[in-house]
Amino acid sequence: MNDVLVAILRNRLDTQAWGWVEKALSATRPPVHENTLLGYYAGASRRAGKQALQLNPDEAARVRAVDPELDIGVWGADEAVRALLLLSLTHLPADDYAALVVRCYELGDSREQQSWLRALCLLPRPERFVNTATDSCRTNIQPLFEAIACENPYPIRYFPELNFNQMVVKALFSRIELTRIVGLFKRRSGELARMTFDYQRERVAAGRPVPEDIWLALVPGLPVEHVPHVLPYLSDPSPNHRYWLAVALGTRIDAAGRDALEARRGAEQDSRVAHAIRTSLEALNQL
Repeated sequence: MNDVLVAILRNRLDTQAWGWVEKALSATRPPVHENTLLGYYAGASRRAGKQALQLNPDEAARVRAVDPELDIGVWGADEAVRALLLLSLTHLPADDYAALVVRCYELGDSREQQSWLRALCLLPRPERFVNTATDSCRTNIQPLFEAIACENPYPIRYFPELNFNQMVVKALFSRIELTRIVGLFKRRSGELARMTFDYQRERVAAGRPVPEDIWLALVPGLPVEHVPHVLPYLSDPSPNHRYWLAVALGTRIDAAGRDALEARRGAEQDSRVAHAIRTSLEALNQL
């Protein structure tokens, strides 16, 4: 990934900014002085800027070749620089490396911590940073929470079930689109379904709107006896409710969801929802 990040940054930074990046990278070579390194880590936003990388197709393909689930197109240039710095320190002894990496997070401002969380999957033995990553979900700073929860494969790979489920519920509460959570369907569970089912019923009881994409977390692991409780949303006035429920029902193999999709197919007038129903039925028929 080092070479990929270098190529991406060199295509975006002017001569002066890239010169600064080269000086920063020189600070990662032995002997590494912590304060100097931390100074460069902090200075990336000012020197490289925060503009989104917005990868071209060739760049995106190179990133996918390293990690198919990682999307760095949403990163800022400064975040790519910080990731490159962390990756350039891997020559350090394992314990020294981990300690310095954690210091970059603990001493950073919210933007620096955001960069750190986004780069986690690229670091060697990333599972050793799971406590810091799960603790970050407690933040009230939305961009910081999104850095770990959205477009980031780290939670699906390393979060314990409870922490992952709590992150999903917080995303719902924070009105974050659940499609931004990488691999959500892979972490389906009865407990996640229960937590989101309770959240949905609480919203209804309080007369508050239910998030229209809640079904992506609720339906895949929902016990079959509770499926009838969500099926009325296939006829909800909101096409978004109908769409996301149709998508989510395509992840189940029981007859209740399949029958409901078949019944709705002929009545659906919204082309986007109708397409979701057809796609889900096709997927179910192949099981």
